[in-house]
Amino acid sequence: MKNITVVKTAFSICILLSLLIGVFLLLNVKAIPKYTRLIDNGKQILESVLEIQLQEKNYLLHQQEDVLDHIKERMGKLRKVLSFYEKSTFSEKQAEFFEFAVWEEAMNLYELLFDQLVLYHEAVEKNIAEIRELEKDILAVIYSKMNPERGIIALQEIRIHEKGYLIYRNYPNPPDERSFEDKRKEAVSHLRVWAQKDKRIEELMDKDNRLFDEIKNNYESQDNTIHALKRESGKIRNMAENFLEEGGKRLYIIYRRCAFLSIILLVTWLIAAVPIAATRFADKLNTKDKG
Repeated sequence: MKNITVVKTAFSICILLSLLIGVFLLLNVKAIPKYTRLIDNGKQILESVLEIQLQEKNYLLHQQEDVLDHIKERMGKLRKVLSFYEKSTFSEKQAEFFEFAVWEEAMNLYELLFDQLVLYHEAVEKNIAEIRELEKDILAVIYSKMNPERGIIALQEIRIHEKGYLIYRNYPNPPDERSFEDKRKEAVSHLRVWAQKDKRIEELMDKDNRLFDEIKNNYESQDNTIHALKRESGKIRNMAENFLEEGGKRLYIIYRRCAFLSIILLVTWLIAAVPIAATRFADKLNTKDKG
């Protein structure tokens, strides 16, 4: 009778502990989809950031007019992700992880900056078109003068150095070599000397210089805008990295918890098996003694 009581007690303790451990395991398993979704959203955000950066480069290279629409579409998807987490209770428990204000500001600012980039880029294209039109007037004056060849050569030198600036402006100048802007100034002075203070050439070249200065200013503003775009896209990328890091960390914690609880469950049944085995062994000895 005593042995039966020991066995029942051991089984009761094991069953009780198994139920408790099972409840904890179930709670941890139920949390897995929440964190896998966090990781999936992180991947989606990272993919959107890469797509936005690709669209930005495509615009600068090919001037695609629908790029801004694609960027706004991607930003809309990112905002839906943030809106989902802002409305969920999950974000309240992880308040130190979610930086909604920072991320929303970065997305809004990115769109505004890209609008500015488009304006600066269009301004540069407009200035270049105006210089090309102005060149026709300059050539007309040059051909109206004696010995136009030297004037044409000087104008070609001006355009060559302008193109050099447009192509290589973001590259460092070779050592001991003047900048394209300085070379262009020298070429302009050559044209003025050849024109012998012709007021028509003077006025046209003053306008040409103003257009070139506008191009430089617009390019400088464009470069500053691109730098700001990289800064804001970095903040959005940081959001993706936070999602991936937090989701991975939480899944790892769940894995460790489940592994620990499973070991506890196994040890519990092993410990319970000791008195049960001892009871059965004692019953066999008693049976032999009686026999």
